[in-house]
Amino acid sequence: MPTLLSLVIGASALTAVADWAGWHFVWRFEAAPGVETPRKHSLTSIFLSYYLPFMPTLAILLGPAKLGIYNEGFTQVAAILLFSMMGIITGGVAASAWGVRRRHFEEKDSRELIDQHDNLPSHALEHLVWTTIMLAICSVYWFYLLIF
Repeated sequence: MPTLLSLVIGASALTAVADWAGWHFVWRFEAAPGVETPRKHSLTSIFLSYYLPFMPTLAILLGPAKLGIYNEGFTQVAAILLFSMMGIITGGVAASAWGVRRRHFEEKDSRELIDQHDNLPSHALEHLVWTTIMLAICSVYWFYLLIF
């Protein structure tokens, strides 16, 4: 059976890849009035997308199993909090993306009546389903780590 550290590294990497795929294939094409540059270049965005998913890995690495900087109790509490947080965040982002997809199809006729264009082009909408499913899988993975 794989170690907790290898499972957490897998969950962290999958979350970072899912976030990158969602941005690269879908959200960078979102039309926002008055915004001409991609919004993924802020420090906050980079932190939330690429550093935060690896914080649970860091918590396990710094625990008694590897480096021994933290004691077992602190590592357990940190892991529980971070697994919960990552499960909630990835599940929330997946639910939000699914809501965008659902709203796109519900409002399609209305947009055609007033000649308003879609916020997401058709090629981005084609990728929305699989990137959302990847995020949902990440959420399930984090909650799996939390429970077991």
